Amino acid sequence: MLRKSPTRTEAFLAANRRNALKCTGPRTPQGKARVSLNALKHGQYAHRLPEKLEAAGYRSSVALYAQIRSEIIATFKVEDPVEMKRMERATALVWCMAWRAGVLGSKPQSSLFRVASTPLSLPQSPTRFRIINHWQRIGLVYWVQRRRYWTMKRFWKDLASGAEIPIPSVGEVMEAKLRKRVFRLGRPGFIERMRYRLDREGNFDPGAPPPDFALLHLHEKLFSGRWWGENDKS
Repeated sequence: MLRKSPTRTEAFLAANRRNALKCTGPRTPQGKARVSLNALKHGQYAHRLPEKLEAAGYRSSVALYAQIRSEIIATFKVEDPVEMKRMERATALVWCMAWRAGVLGSKPQSSLFRVASTPLSLPQSPTRFRIINHWQRIGLVYWVQRRRYWTMKRFWKDLASGAEIPIPSVGEVMEAKLRKRVFRLGRPGFIERMRYRLDREGNFDPGAPPPDFALLHLHEKLFSGRWWGENDKS
């Protein structure tokens, strides 16, 4: 039997208005700033992230963001305004990766960290971020290291016992530390030279022709396996 809707009397509407006054959400500026970060996931579309973190009172997060930003600027010698915008975007992506992995002391946010820490569970994508400048031939990689939990002795002992042993999740064995490494790129290959107009040594060649995207697309189809897959289906 369907429930009959209540009659909207003046007393009923007045009670609704009083209840609505109690559900106003955060009222302080700090609380509003923290609520604005609830929808933050990967940071690709984050705007004014350091200002929001500062307003929310997350001092350790602001310090980590400033550290990542200074490291990227020093590594790639960023000065151009367009490059500064890209640098800010990369900084937000790296910071969100560290935040999802629990580096800032929070609970790991990604669902990949809640699986059991088996010897084959290696979540590479949510814990590693690489930045490359093909013209400067330099790169910078950030990652969150996983503490070594599974050894051969522990693996065979677990396999021989057959009993259920409490196994930590991937998020529980992650280090609370963001690591980084600067690396040099080798000589560019054919596709890299064509795409970025480089010579054999990796230097920018202004006399090189513009990239032929049709040829690049054909090379991608041939060497990624999709060319044979499409022929098999036809």
